[in-house]
Amino acid sequence: MSHLPLRANLEWLKKTCKDRLAAMRAGNPNAKLSEAQLALAREYGFPSWRKLKAHVEQLRDQLAKVPSADPTEPPAAPDDPDLAQLLSAVDAGNAELVAQLLERRPILARSHGPDGQTALHLAARYDDNRLAPVLLAFGADPDAKFGQSGHTGLSWAVTCNSLAFARTLVQLGVKPDLFCAAGIGSVEHVRALFDESGALRPNAVCTGSTRYSEDGTRLPCPPQKPSEQIADALYIASRNGHIDVVRFLLTKQPDLTFKGYMGGTPLHWAYYAGSRVIIDLLQQAGADPSARDDVHHCTPRGFGICVPANWSGYIPPMIDKVRARLAEDPSLANLLDGDTSPLHEAANAGNAEVVRLLLDAGADPTLRNGAGKTPLEIASERGHGGVVDVLRKRTS
Repeated sequence: MSHLPLRANLEWLKKTCKDRLAAMRAGNPNAKLSEAQLALAREYGFPSWRKLKAHVEQLRDQLAKVPSADPTEPPAAPDDPDLAQLLSAVDAGNAELVAQLLERRPILARSHGPDGQTALHLAARYDDNRLAPVLLAFGADPDAKFGQSGHTGLSWAVTCNSLAFARTLVQLGVKPDLFCAAGIGSVEHVRALFDESGALRPNAVCTGSTRYSEDGTRLPCPPQKPSEQIADALYIASRNGHIDVVRFLLTKQPDLTFKGYMGGTPLHWAYYAGSRVIIDLLQQAGADPSARDDVHHCTPRGFGICVPANWSGYIPPMIDKVRARLAEDPSLANLLDGDTSPLHEAANAGNAEVVRLLLDAGADPTLRNGAGKTPLEIASERGHGGVVDVLRKRTS
């Protein structure tokens, strides 16, 4: 897939299409304009000429409203009230207000909030691809990092599985490195980052997962060794369920013991994704099903349900992952893996709906974790009254 220039216009688009038609007719004199239009649209990641044309027209209208930015103006302070309003507008998905705020102060697009994220990172988290062209048009830096992490807007999007937003960024001209291409699922981009000999090209990687050593020190991002860089890409492809990318990366001798985010191996994250195909591919390649992650100390099988149960406290759609894991393997409801169980993690998260789901699937509310605590005790300590009520009814 090629990169569509942010400031592409209809005249450029028509000329490019005529050039494409001329090239096609050199080999096929009967080639039609509609065929050239469709080929060009697909090259830029759009299913039809109509959608590509509409995208370019939308950008034209948005860019017409963009005032000239002062290149010497410093970014807004993290506690700037206007920046707080912008981030709130992004959080609410209010694209009209976002545009209004940026028209008044374009510098806000290049500013970092109190936790280190820009408006582009926040829009990526919510997979709001309507905001991608607006933010970039007003000068958002696609290479800006999220706080102390190594995440750009694109790598944060693929980490959050916000693939519509990620693909929109690529269509707008943001070039994906290996980690991002693997996270998007673009095997074409991934292949292009290896040379004719099969080796990773220089500067093919500039982002990666957030990792820590045993003493809590942040590890380099991206990893320094090519085998680890490939393994990091394998982790994100496994996490997002991209089978073709995983299959390709396994031909590059990645380190299958490599620990990505949360100290989970690619196999841990394949279980999280719920892709039986990827799980089998990794295990056939030699991935260790008994390895434990650094946070929950689970094997990959337990990790696949304990992580979404834990994340359900602040990512509501995680209940669907918990439900899917239980449908695939009902015995997971009562799995005590390492020091925890799915019910303990849901109680800790405070999600009463997930707690009910696990109890209905047969989870034992009297089960004790590695610290000797029941889910009820965990919920009580955390102050999750709704979960406490559910668990008391099931244990009385």
